[in-house]
Amino acid sequence: MQIHHFTLTAPDDFSAKVALSGTASLYNLAALLIKAVGFDFDHCFEFCDNLKDPYRSKTRYTLFHDIGEGQPGDRSVKKTLVQDVVKPGTRFCFRFDYGDDWMFLVRSDSVETVAAKRKVSRVLSRSGTPPEQHPDYEEEPEE
Repeated sequence: MQIHHFTLTAPDDFSAKVALSGTASLYNLAALLIKAVGFDFDHCFEFCDNLKDPYRSKTRYTLFHDIGEGQPGDRSVKKTLVQDVVKPGTRFCFRFDYGDDWMFLVRSDSVETVAAKRKVSRVLSRSGTPPEQHPDYEEEPEE
């Protein structure tokens, strides 16, 4: 079985390392990444190939595709396996919650082959201060 190792980098100084079986879907990868950041997994998301401008990505794997609201050319996150699209060195943008528009950089660090038959989905480490999913933007009271 293949185990894929990823590094997620969030805005500011937060990063996390995760490991996931290659037979898991991109949907499972998204759930693991959100767990690593500490967010609620309660919004649509996508993986896209344009790191500087995700809106101009040529390849997009979106939850919208799976719920029947995708754009032409979008691909499934539920039916696409990690091992079919991710190779070591692959970098992509993970976009979560189109309202708050969280953008995370994800890098595939390595793939290891192990004899274990049990699927792996694990947060290995976290460093820095994780972003706050719903920061309190209320203004100071007027005097």
